[in-house]
Amino acid sequence: MAIPNSYGILQAVIEATPDAIFVKDLDGRYVLINEAAARFLGKSPAAIVGKNDLELYPEDTARQFIEDDRKVLATGVARSFEGVAKSESGEQAYLVTKGVYRDKDGTILGVFGISHDMTELRQAQETLEQTREALFRSQKMEAVGQLTGGIAHDFNNILAIILGNVELLRAYLPHDAYADEIIESVLRATLHGRDLTGHLLAFSRRRLLNPQPVDVNALVESSVRLLGRTLGAPIRIKTETSAAAGVAFVDPAALEAAVLNIALNARDAMPEGGTLTIRTSRLDLKGPLPGDDDVKAGPYAVLELQDAGGGMPPDVLARVFEPFFTTKAGGRGTGLGLSMVYGFAKQSGGTVMIESAQGHGTIVKMLLPLAGSDRLRASASAAPVQTTAVPRTILVVEDETDVRTIVRRQLEGLGHRVLVAEAATEALMLLSAPGPHAPDLLLTDVVLATGMNGIDLAQAARAARPGLPIIFMSGYTAVQEAQQRIRETGAPLLSKPFTAPQLERAVNEVCAISG
Repeated sequence: MAIPNSYGILQAVIEATPDAIFVKDLDGRYVLINEAAARFLGKSPAAIVGKNDLELYPEDTARQFIEDDRKVLATGVARSFEGVAKSESGEQAYLVTKGVYRDKDGTILGVFGISHDMTELRQAQETLEQTREALFRSQKMEAVGQLTGGIAHDFNNILAIILGNVELLRAYLPHDAYADEIIESVLRATLHGRDLTGHLLAFSRRRLLNPQPVDVNALVESSVRLLGRTLGAPIRIKTETSAAAGVAFVDPAALEAAVLNIALNARDAMPEGGTLTIRTSRLDLKGPLPGDDDVKAGPYAVLELQDAGGGMPPDVLARVFEPFFTTKAGGRGTGLGLSMVYGFAKQSGGTVMIESAQGHGTIVKMLLPLAGSDRLRASASAAPVQTTAVPRTILVVEDETDVRTIVRRQLEGLGHRVLVAEAATEALMLLSAPGPHAPDLLLTDVVLATGMNGIDLAQAARAARPGLPIIFMSGYTAVQEAQQRIRETGAPLLSKPFTAPQLERAVNEVCAISG
């Protein structure tokens, strides 16, 4: 059989390789090019030979190629270059090795190059980096959430003691203008502290939420009326709602607060005025969101707020959901607004995403789970509870001595007889007391220092006393599994610190339901 010559073999290899191979003369004109290189240009090799880069590529790509050739010709040493090339057929990330070729006397005749298509590899690297950043961000937010949840729990117990005792002082001290002013000042500070810990709990996903079916478009309509007064005349509000947004299953008060927080940030981003656009739509996720496995497949209502402000640089954008991070000067921001939005959306089973670039404004987009038909039916059949005020025998289970004391005093001030216990074992003994000494209602903290927790105690109490009215209280609302167990009992949860009227309302309602 005939043996092909070496030139024929080399030519076959050059044409078969998937890498782009080319040769140029000293004037930068192509003298040889293989099919892979020609394919990127969308031309035949014959149409390329004899032309230079400026005749074949967009100017920015051509200038880069010419500069790389110059560096190689200046040293005579092969070098590698990485970049992105553009042609009429598209865009390609590449890694090219360029060198010089010489005649038999060593004189440089031109430049050769072998270019490898790096587009898919670069995309894979970018995806991996995005996934790594999302994982790091998720881990960081979870760690901060656990820390803030723990701080809020202890701080709320302290606030409960302060709030309860100040209320008792106001009720029992003789009225005096000076004393009343001091008491009101302490009450305002305590309630401000309660709001602060509420934001921390929202971020750490431990806030008490009351999810129910909410018409997203109706909520937007009512929010616009409030925002019109709050944001002021320079801010124009534009709505683009879609009937497909439907009914979300969220806490309406928390959602309104989230919309307000985003809108206030938008106002601050447009100090000279501008347009705040609020949109609604529906998104049917076929699978988890990239980098956010918490968000499951399913239907979501999308609530989007877009401002026309100056936008944010990448380093600020990466931290906007962190608590206490703010770019507002002069103490104008606590850095808890967007962190509260983040926690609310995640705790509701959705998420929040933010897009921003300097000079192009900011878009904050909340994904909220849609209410199923079972939840819609339950909402339609719910009836208002008629309350009644009757003295009761109430068992208070609380492991913090000062908190236990103040809750007892609050209940006694409302006319109830109070039994107290520090742990579940003692509480179960009191619940089994015979006759008129048996408690009519159990009020228990969720987290108890020793023995079973408050949820387990409630289940044991209901097993021994079916239908026993129960109220939970907590400095924070625990993890989602605990919240679900609390909801299954049908018992309300009072977030510490609570006022005497809030406590009275809860007692009246659970006793009215139980008959």
